[in-house]
Amino acid sequence: MAPLHLLREKFFWLIAISILGITAIQYFCTGSNDLWELERELYYFPIFIAAMRYGRRGALISLGAIYLFYVPFIVNTWHGSLELESARIIDLFFYLLFAFGAGYLADRDKRIRTELERNRMIISLGRITSGIVHDLKNPLVSIIGLLERLSAGKGDCAKYVPIMLQDALRMKRIVNDVLDFARPVSLKKELCNLSEVVENAVKMCREKAMKAGVKLQTELEEIYLQADPFLLERALVNVISNAIEASKAGGEVHISLKKRKKYALITVRDRGQGMDKETLEHCFDPYFSKKASGNGLGLPITKKIVEAHGGTVAIDQPVSGGTAFKVYLPI
Repeated sequence: MAPLHLLREKFFWLIAISILGITAIQYFCTGSNDLWELERELYYFPIFIAAMRYGRRGALISLGAIYLFYVPFIVNTWHGSLELESARIIDLFFYLLFAFGAGYLADRDKRIRTELERNRMIISLGRITSGIVHDLKNPLVSIIGLLERLSAGKGDCAKYVPIMLQDALRMKRIVNDVLDFARPVSLKKELCNLSEVVENAVKMCREKAMKAGVKLQTELEEIYLQADPFLLERALVNVISNAIEASKAGGEVHISLKKRKKYALITVRDRGQGMDKETLEHCFDPYFSKKASGNGLGLPITKKIVEAHGGTVAIDQPVSGGTAFKVYLPI
């Protein structure tokens, strides 16, 4: 009755066992009309679960299974009592109405959620496109302006060329970030010492921390796992860099690596002002950024890299202040 993949779903077995169990109770408890009335009502449960999980089609299939078991029971226990037998027949009719109604509502809800998700994707795509255009427009305008002055014989070539090169490299970085976010993550896994990966990421951020007057502290345990060290390092650089930017001069960013059962937990904790509600809700959305110099792709790329390793990311707002960014990686 069901495709093979349904046999691996707990809801399928819950529905099947419920129908069989309720029917078995009906057959074994034939001595009490009061029990029959109660047991008949239990059939609404598998119909409801089937409708919520599989929609109207699932509800009707569940109903068919109920009819398959329950109708023979009605025939075998027919007493000729008009009140009892009519109640059973009416129940069969109400099962049908309930299956259609619950299935219709479930399908409608699914269509609405699909439409909302599609609209959300369109809005997100528009925001990404607008962000890319905005980020590329500023350096492009600068380069064109400087080239126009040079072509008119104005300005100093030795002075303008480094500025144009800097703007061109900025555009290249933006394009690379967009491509990295858009393309699937391709991992080159190897057995690596995760503490060395974290330490390398910290080293890459030390100069930025020194310029900002922020101290980086580490507390690292040696943990070995199969991972792509280059991509993990890049993901951690994004997180540590954000923590530095969120910290005030004289502040501190604490980076720790600890083993938690079957997971390695990397925590990057700053003592800044923390995230507001909007930032906390949308920080993993592409091109969402409240920083003047940010393109909003750092954390989405980090999340993508971590999830490609089978891990998860989480953000805590400690009561004492600041933000704790946590990366869980399966060992």
